[in-house]
Amino acid sequence: MSRSKKRTPCSTWCCCKSQKKGKQTCNRRFRRKEHVLLQQRMEARLPQRTREIMETWDLGGDGKCFWGFHPGEDWYAQLMRK
Repeated sequence: MSRSKKRTPCSTWCCCKSQKKGKQTCNRRFRRKEHVLLQQRMEARLPQRTREIMETWDLGGDGKCFWGFHPGEDWYAQLMRK
């Protein structure tokens, strides 16, 4: 798989490659809060979205961006590597 490439030129703004750790933490907190509130019989206070538990800015990186197609550029070749 050393020759595999991405199909779309998208990447994060910041230095991190992935937001996986932040998403895992957010979902664990979400499930824990749901579990605790259900045990306390407070169904009215259950969170509806993960954004209520953890802000999206707390995840790694600052979101993704579409960089466009520039096949002749050096930075484009580096971006398209997996």
